[in-house]
Formats: sequence, C-alpha cells, structure tokens
Amino acid sequence: MDFLDRDEHGWPVWPPTDSAIMESLMQVWKSGDWGRYHSDIARQCCDAIASWWQSGPSGLSDLASANVRLCSSGTMAVELALRGVGVQGGDEVVLCAYDYPGNLRCIELLSAKPVLVDVQDDGVTMCVDSLREVTGDPIKAVVVSHLYGQLANTKAIRQVCDECGWALIEDACQVPGAGTVDEGQFTPVGEFADAVTLSFGGSKPLTAGCGGAVMTRDGAIASRIRAYADRPSDTPAMSPLQCAALLPQLARLDEMNRRRSKVVGQLQELDWASVGGFALSGTDASVRSCHYKFAIQVADPGQRSELLRRFESIGLPVGEGFRSADRMSPRRARQPVPLPLARRLAEQVLLIDHRVLLADDLVERLGSCGIGK
Repeated sequence: MDFLDRDEHGWPVWPPTDSAIMESLMQVWKSGDWGRYHSDIARQCCDAIASWWQSGPSGLSDLASANVRLCSSGTMAVELALRGVGVQGGDEVVLCAYDYPGNLRCIELLSAKPVLVDVQDDGVTMCVDSLREVTGDPIKAVVVSHLYGQLANTKAIRQVCDECGWALIEDACQVPGAGTVDEGQFTPVGEFADAVTLSFGGSKPLTAGCGGAVMTRDGAIASRIRAYADRPSDTPAMSPLQCAALLPQLARLDEMNRRRSKVVGQLQELDWASVGGFALSGTDASVRSCHYKFAIQVADPGQRSELLRRFESIGLPVGEGFRSADRMSPRRARQPVPLPLARRLAEQVLLIDHRVLLADDLVERLGSCGIGK
C-alpha cells in the first residue's frame, strides 16, 4: 500500500504516510482554520463520525452532529461520558476487571467507586452473567469495552441496565466502524448505549496523535457534557489540525478494516496449538469489526515468553495485555463476583499490533517463527 511506509524489519509503520493527510493539513493551513476556535474542519469531522451511527435499526438517525463532541483523548471522552450520564462522588460504576486502566481511573477521578465483573469465557469482553450477579443502590452506570476486535454483547448488557436503572457507556476506542450484521442489517457499536466513546490516539486505527470523541443521542447527556467542557471555550478541545489529519482516515476506514479482517482470518487458521496457545481474536460473518490488536492466549508462562521471543526476533510489534484489576484493594474497588478469567487473561495474552495486520505477507513471515497451518 503506497500510503504505508515500512520499518527496518519490513513491517508497515504507523501513522500512515498518506498524501491525502498532507493535502488535508495544507488546506486547513491555507484557509486559516488551523488557528480558529470553531473551524469548518471540526464540523466536518463531527458529521463524518455521526454518519457511522446513522444506519442502525434503533433510530440512531437522530444522532446529530451537535451531539458528537470532539475532545483531547479517548480517556477524556470516557470522563465526559461519565459526567454526561450523571456520575458523581459516592456513585458506583461497573466495568470489567480486564480493561484499559484509564477507564477505572476516570471513575476514581469523579470520586466514584469501580465495581468489577469478570470477562466471558474464552473471550476478552464483559461477561453478562457476571454482570447480572451485581447489585447495589449506588450503581449509576456500566462501562463496557470492545477489545481486540471482539464486540461485547451490548444488547444483553443493555437489557440488564434497563432492568436495574443503570446508564450504559460503550468504550469503542478500539473498534471504530465496527458492528454486527443480522439478516443484512448492520447494527453499529453504540446502538444500545447512552454514550459512546472513540479514541484517536497515536497507536489507534484512526490516529490524530491525540484526540477522541464522545457521542450521545440523549439531549440531557449532551447538555451536561457541554456544561462541563465549555468554560466558555472548549476546554478539552481537539485541534483543527488534528481534525484535518483524521478526515482522510475516516474516508478510508472501511477499506482498512476489511484488509485487517482478511489477514485476521488467515491468522485464525494457523496452528497456535503447536505453541501452546489459541487465537482469541477472529472473524465472524455476523461481525464487521476493527482489529486494533490480534490476541493470542498462551496458558504456560514459559511458552508465552518463548513465543514473545520468537516474534521479537523478526521485529514483530507485539506485547502483553492489560493488567487485571482483581488485585486492587476493596477500598478502591468493589469485587462482588469472582474474577478468575480476568486474571488469567492478564497472565496469558499476547497482542500483535494492528499495523502489521495490514501486511499481506504476515502469515508467510510467521512461518519463520515456526507457526504454520
């Protein structure tokens, strides 16, 4: 792909060296938009982001650009979503023990308390049965993350939230453009949420170096977000130059997601059992996903270390997963249910970065690591 340079090991580099990004940046420079508080390019970004969620079956066509809030990071987007649904000191917020640590810290920032639930078996997203076991009057909201190309069962989680009177926030920072397909009907991530978050951080499939967005179709939530963020200027703003870098990537997002999914399908067919593991990430006809990471679970610590060494020998961008929050003290986080699967993930997962999922020769090169079909 001509818009992706290669590193010294021959892997695609990130961010993409796309001439369309430079052209977009130059247009913002020439127009003077780069130095304005309220720019046309920011409104175009909001329109483009909103359009993703306008095809769902549950009425997301009423999601207006005014309810897409650009901000400085995905973590700030989660904070704004929490504030938008009314979380404050003394409240509790449920999230998975295996999750991005910034989500937990956002809850603590608001002087609320995290309530931890487990992941689903052979998966990386929230276990609905674990969520159903949680009770407590202080609970205000649930934060659920889509991770490593896997989409959480937000329809079932929404049902639990409705039964209990909780707000639902979807962290879609890893899966822009993703959703499910049922009988030809595409349901985008965020369809069942009160608020949805995105990240445009430097490592993300959509990158502006920094940046994020929070979306809602609830006017009251949007109003609370505006009340916090506008003082009177946009305090956690995303710059016009970042918007300019993002727009060409938005236009190419579906193509990039298809390319990654094709390679992920090939990775699924490899003999991971020969190295004591199995593929957690995968492709499914019912899911149109965005693969930020390809996850492999390796049960034996020695084999995981050996596999990591093999990957590093060919310069493959690879790393371990999140730490599990199950070790947190009860003073900081309530743990009403057992969390064995979250701990297991933290100890056993390896992650291949999304940029090499754009390499057509990835499977062939993994053969040099002793991983074949």
